[in-house]
Amino acid sequence: MDTLVYEMAIPADVTAIRDLSLLSYGEFAPVLGPEHWHTMHKNQSDIDKLAALMKQADTFVCRSGERLVGVVFMVPSGQATAIYPAEWAYIRRLGVDPAFRRMGIGRRLMELAIEDARHSGEKILGLHTSTIMPAARKMYDELGFSLIKELPPIFGQPYWLYKMVL
Repeated sequence: MDTLVYEMAIPADVTAIRDLSLLSYGEFAPVLGPEHWHTMHKNQSDIDKLAALMKQADTFVCRSGERLVGVVFMVPSGQATAIYPAEWAYIRRLGVDPAFRRMGIGRRLMELAIEDARHSGEKILGLHTSTIMPAARKMYDELGFSLIKELPPIFGQPYWLYKMVL
């Protein structure tokens, strides 16, 4: 196996990131059901939305040789959403190729995003996750994120808001 290399994504990575996202989130299709999976798949397939996210966020990737095997986005504060207040930075779309899971890639990408947020002077880092992602929830707890509240269902699933004071 090739050495794992962690680095910032470049704009040319957009297609590989899209493909990785679809691969890594594909396991949720049976749980979400056809209607919700169609919406998630459509959102994750949208290259224009992904390119826009890459422009607003620091995008960390993990490569094994030429293959992209992990990705996470750290969106700086000042970009409020229905979930995140403007003063929070937040994590989006952590994904790891299923063939490369249980190797610490997701954890290392999260550590890089947390370090980046701290280095950038962020005060609070948020994320949201669901019952369909128990391994991610366990990792977020271990990294020091605190459960804040339950969110309204997303894709028909319960979700929770987490935060970390940096």
